[in-house]
Order: sequence, then structure tokens, then C-alpha cells
Amino acid sequence: MHSGNISIIGKPNVGKSTLFNLLINKHLAGTTNKPQTTRHKIDGVLNENKTEYLFVDTPGLNFNIKKDFNRILNKNALSAVYEADVILHLVNYNEIDKDDLKVIENIKELESPKILVLNKIDLDKNKLPEILLKIPKKIIDIYEEVIPISSKKSKNIVNLKKIIKNFLPDDKKNNHKDIISSRPNEFFVAEYIREACIKFLSVEVPYSFHVEVNKFEYEKKLISIAATIYLKKKSHLSIVIGKEGSMLVKISKTARINSEKLFNKKVFLKIFVKHDPRWKDSNSFLNSYN
Repeated sequence: MHSGNISIIGKPNVGKSTLFNLLINKHLAGTTNKPQTTRHKIDGVLNENKTEYLFVDTPGLNFNIKKDFNRILNKNALSAVYEADVILHLVNYNEIDKDDLKVIENIKELESPKILVLNKIDLDKNKLPEILLKIPKKIIDIYEEVIPISSKKSKNIVNLKKIIKNFLPDDKKNNHKDIISSRPNEFFVAEYIREACIKFLSVEVPYSFHVEVNKFEYEKKLISIAATIYLKKKSHLSIVIGKEGSMLVKISKTARINSEKLFNKKVFLKIFVKHDPRWKDSNSFLNSYN
């Protein structure tokens, strides 16, 4: 049996979380078209074809922003790579830019096998040979394999898994047979709420809020959950709640449906919204990144 950790890494907004969800066949990581939807390392287990894959989704590596919080995200992403048996470096198919090169600088000396994954190839599949020829040899030589995929169209995902399996170590133990992730259930509810907020709200709000799950209780016929959205700006309260509560209902419904799919059980979800300009300084927030 093959078993090992596979870390997915890359700059922000290249589709890492979409690929992660495809590889584990579950919706665990939030996916939107806005950068830095993922703030945490998220692991997901897939047992398939006598292979135990432990995939790890990571925050987008951004070395251009020097804020402390961004340094924490970079540190979390790189820590996953240092622990990986296989590294998937995801890039946009049509260009390896300066931000991709900064990622390469941080992984090129690592001993773990590295796979360059060219995403969104469905946008220009007829030019694939030309695109591959444009990648400099000194970059190609860093990787054991190069594979084009389309996360959006689910193209070449099966072949990617086969390639990954070839590089995983032999392990007779099935260490994660009965779990889908080491993250607690509350974590995924919070992620689903964050995902819905980022998806439905304006450009500014998604980067000025934090979600905490305050209650998660199994009852006879359902799971009862209470959560709080903390907002940095008071002016955002009306945006998140919406006219007569319409936006909050929309966010809650989306998060509840995703939670029910994951837990395979009815969910009652109550979301509160509070103004807290210092939420980034709270112990619960800071501890969640340790």
C-alpha cells in the first residue's frame, strides 16, 4: 500500500482549493474567484486503489504583502511543504510569472518529489505543445513531472492521482482509514460561512471579517449549530445582514446546505453578526493559526 502527504502550493487564486476538493472528492475547502479565500492549511484523506492520499490545501503564497498576518499565512503554507512526501505546484497554464518564481525559489532545494501542475488548460488546449516549449528548461528540471489539468472541467485529475501514487512511499498501515480530515467539524462550518460571505459580499468585506462557531451539538434528528461573524467595520453590519436580513439568510442557507452534505444529516444553523474592530487580536483567532 502507498501512503503519504501531498501538499498543494502556489500563488493566490490559481485554483488550489478547487483542485484539492476534486482530488478528495469532497467539498472541504472554500472556493471563490477572490484571492486568499483559504487562510488555513486544510487536510483531506482519500483512500483509493490501495493508496492512502493525505492531501493538504494551503493559503496562497504572497511575498509582496509584508503585513504580519500575511507572514503567518506564508509560514503555514511553507510548513505544509516541508512535511510533504510529494509537492504539487499549481500555476496558470499560460504564464509562469514573478510570483510563481518566488514560490519556486522556496521549494526548488527540497528533496521531496515535485510536480508542476498547469491549470486552466481548457482555455487554450490547442496551444499546449507551444506552452510547454515556452517553459525554461531550468524550471522544468526542478520537477519530476509536468502535467496539464483543468480543475474547472475535471480534466486529467485521474492521471494526476496516478502520477502522485508513483512517488508515495510504501506503507502497510492505513493511518487515516475512518476519517476525512484531522480538522474538527466546527472548522468546516466556519469555512462554509466564510466561503458564502466571500462569494456574496462586496470586494472589501471578505477581508474584514472572522467566523467562530460557538455551538455544535448533535441532537436526535439534526445538528444544532450557532456561529458568529465578527466584522472589523461597523458600516459592514448592514451589508452582511442585508435588507430585512436577506443577505444573512442567503449566507446561512448556503453554509447549511454544504454542512448537510458533509455531515449527511439535517443541520439547524443560526448565525449572529457582531462588530468587533479588534477581532484579529482575539486569542481564538490567533490560536487558530498556531
